[in-house]
Amino acid sequence: MLQRVQTLYLLAATVLMALVTFLPMVTFTTTSGEEALKAFDLVYIGALLAICTLLPFITIWLFKNRWLQIRLCFAELVLLLGAQIFSIVYTARVTNGMRESFAGLVADKNITIIFPAIAFILVILAIRGIIKDQQLIKSLDRIR
Repeated sequence: MLQRVQTLYLLAATVLMALVTFLPMVTFTTTSGEEALKAFDLVYIGALLAICTLLPFITIWLFKNRWLQIRLCFAELVLLLGAQIFSIVYTARVTNGMRESFAGLVADKNITIIFPAIAFILVILAIRGIIKDQQLIKSLDRIR
C-alpha cells in the first residue's frame, strides 16, 4: 500500500488540500491592521475543501478495490476543479468588495490559492499509477 507511487501522490494531494483548508488564501493590509481570508470564512468553500481533503485520504485505504479507487479519483478531480474555480472567484469578489470599502487596501494572494491545481495534477498521476497496477494484475492473471 505505502510502497505504491499512487499512494504518495494521493497523500501529497491530501496534505496540499489540508494546507488550503487551514491557511489563509488572501491577506488584506489596511491602515487599521491585517486581515486574513481563510476557507472557513465561507461555509460552502470550507466544506468543499474539507471533502477535497478527505476523499484522497479515504481513497488510499481502498487499495484492494482499484476500480473504486479510480472512480473516487475522478470524483476528486471534479471536486478539485470546482474548488479551484470557486476559490478564485470567491477571493476576487471579496478583494473587489474590500477595495471599494477601504482606500489604500493591499491584497496579497498567498501561494495556497494554486494548491488545488497542483493536487489536480497529483490525482491524475495517481490515476495513471492505479491503472498501471490494474493492467499488471490483469497480465499476471493471464500467465496462470
